[in-house]
Amino acid sequence: MDQNKIPQATAKRLPLYYRFLNNLQLQGKTRVSSKELSDAVKVDSATIRRDFSYFGALGKKGLWV
Repeated sequence: MDQNKIPQATAKRLPLYYRFLNNLQLQGKTRVSSKELSDAVKVDSATIRRDFSYFGALGKKGLWV
């Protein structure tokens, strides 16, 4: 697989992540765990970490800034 190509399934989930993360930012929250995001958007936390890994170092278990 081409390293620069984002899978279609991941691309379809991005707006879902964006809406949730944008709402958190509007509330002043600066950190979120993959578990918290998983519970909110109903996507497995490992899938979320893999999705974000396409964009760099965000694909690690734990908290994101």
